[in-house]
Order: sequence, then C-alpha cells, then structure tokens
Amino acid sequence: MSLLSLHASQFRNLTAVSFNAHPQFNLIVGSNGSGKTSLLEAIYYLAHGRSFRTNRPQRLVQHDTDAFTLHAKLGAQQQTHSLGLQRDKQGELVLRLNGANVNRLAEFAALLPVQLITPDSFRLFFGGPKERRQFFDMGLFHVEPNFFGCWLRFNKVLKQRNALLKTSRHYDNQFQYWDEQFVALAFELQQLRQAYVTQLQQAFAELTAADTLLQQLSFQLQQGWPDKLNTPEQLLQLLQQSFAQDSRMGFSQYGPQKADLKIKKDQVSAEEVLSRGQLKVLLFALKIAQNNVIRDSGQKQPLLLIDDLASELDQASTRQIFSYLRDINSQVFITAINAEQVTPFIASEQQAMFHVEHGQLTARTDNDGRTT
Repeated sequence: MSLLSLHASQFRNLTAVSFNAHPQFNLIVGSNGSGKTSLLEAIYYLAHGRSFRTNRPQRLVQHDTDAFTLHAKLGAQQQTHSLGLQRDKQGELVLRLNGANVNRLAEFAALLPVQLITPDSFRLFFGGPKERRQFFDMGLFHVEPNFFGCWLRFNKVLKQRNALLKTSRHYDNQFQYWDEQFVALAFELQQLRQAYVTQLQQAFAELTAADTLLQQLSFQLQQGWPDKLNTPEQLLQLLQQSFAQDSRMGFSQYGPQKADLKIKKDQVSAEEVLSRGQLKVLLFALKIAQNNVIRDSGQKQPLLLIDDLASELDQASTRQIFSYLRDINSQVFITAINAEQVTPFIASEQQAMFHVEHGQLTARTDNDGRTT
C-alpha cells in the first residue's frame, strides 16, 4: 500500500494540512520548527498508534483544542483504503477503517508498514536489546502471518508466569503448566525470528554488494537463553532450575523476551569498530534491506520516513545512501532544511516537493526555493 493522501488537523502545529503524495519520493523542506517532522510524525502515528517524539499523546493535540484528527487514503493495485484516527487530550482513541469503527491498531499497522530513520535512530546500536527486537519484529510482523498471534500468546503466558513469580515461592503443577506453554511458544517464536533474520541478512548482502566494509558484517540472533540449549526439554529444565532466582527477582530471566540481534565485524560489535558516519550508512542499509524484505514478501509496499537525512553525513555517504534508495520499490518521505541537500540525487520525475512554514504546507514545482 502506498500513501495517496494525508490530512492532519490540530496535530502539533499543523492546524489543517492536506497533501497528495508522490508514489516514490516526497521531499519536505523548511526551517527548524516549521512542522516538517510533525508531518512524518502524523504518518508514523497512523501506522503505530504512538509518537516517536513523546510518550504523552496530549502533547500532540494543538494548544486550545480538544483533539487531533488524522485521515489517510491508501492504494495499491486498484484497491483503496481509508484510515481515520482521532485522539483527545484524555487519551480516548477512535479508529475508522473504510468508514467502520475498528478496535485494534494492528489493523492499521497491517495495511501501512512504516519505518523511520531519525537522528535518534542510533539507539538501534547503542540502546538496549528492546530497540533491536522492535526492529526485527516489525519486519517479521509484515512478512509472516503467524507471527503476531504467536507473539500475543507468548506475551500472555509471560505475563502469567511473571505474576505467579511475584506471589508464589514454590514450584508446583501450576508453574509446570505455564512453563510448558512458555517453552512451546518460545521455540515457535525463535524459529520465526531466525528465518526472518536470515532473509534480512540476505537482503542486506544484496543491497550492499559493492561496499567492502558492510560486506564484512555478520548478523547473530541471540535467542534469549543459552545457545547450547537447543531443545524444548533443555529450556524447560533451565526455567525450573532458575525458578528460585526468578522468584526473588520477580520476572523471567530467560526467554524470547530477552532476544537480541548483534551485528559484528570479526566478532566485535559494529558500534565499536565503525565510525559514526559509517554507522549511519549501516543504519540506512538495515532499514532499506528490511523494506526490501517486506516488499518482496507479497502485496505490501512499505513507507520509509527519513527525518533530517543530511544530519552528520558527508557528500560521499549521502551519495552511497541514495544509491540504495534509488532501487527501493517503496514510498519515501524525506525532510531537509534545504532542498539542495537531496534534489541532486533524485530525478525530478520521481519526486514531489513540499515547503512547510509555520505549520502550513505548500507544493513546490521547482527546485530553486520558490513556492507556487
């Protein structure tokens, strides 16, 4: 699905903004604080039901108003969908899909695979395992239909086990029952994740075939328990052996909720051997490779949101990133302060350009800074 159009009202500093999107590249230019990032945030919110800038949704509602509204039209292969979302300052959320109310954000997410790259995306390397789990699980959600149901079931079992750990000090039949469920789902999740990471690594290798440095990197999925324990019976035994310590700590130490993805060069973590500029190129390559896996899996066309693309990039790195982007079969939204940071790398017929100022959006028909 590509984004055909977006309307945002009372969202951040966007009082009422509408635009029709280009199916390939959409460049959003404007000074700092003009509302560029807010446009990306609105698209992201439709897909994820949360902001990438704040955990407090009331901050997204424009001052002196009660709620914000987002509406988008999506289209692919003669099929269109209408998505509507409204959230008020009290946190009440209303979702409408093709004119009907829906209760689950997962229905929006399934239609709108959205990935984001911001200056904060370095957390993928320097943050905790949760950042990397969210990264590969997002891709897996869009390529493997069985993943989300398995993930939900496992998390219910994990929640039940952790609740028991806080109230019981004796391993009994109840624990035995939940641990058996835990182990079965843990191995099912691990198999799905490993198959996906193998796909991701292959797509990454194809994308970066001309880059000698990135070709030296290896992907290692850590399952969340010792690698030598490779049967359900062995993991079940580990849970039983660690029960006393788990009970004292109040949570489960082992399991797929602890999984991580390590990217290494000669068995050393990439963040320890690559420069910041090289890490940014790696970050783009990972996100674009995941985009390509999602794209190649079926009918979905992913969206890639890039905020402040030129930040910390020299000309050579920018050129390298656009060599990846040119072959992407996805819709891309890029913000920049100056159009000249991006336009030399994209053919004019492949892009639409928009200028943002004081929360107002204007389409541009040329690259010299004049608005129409």
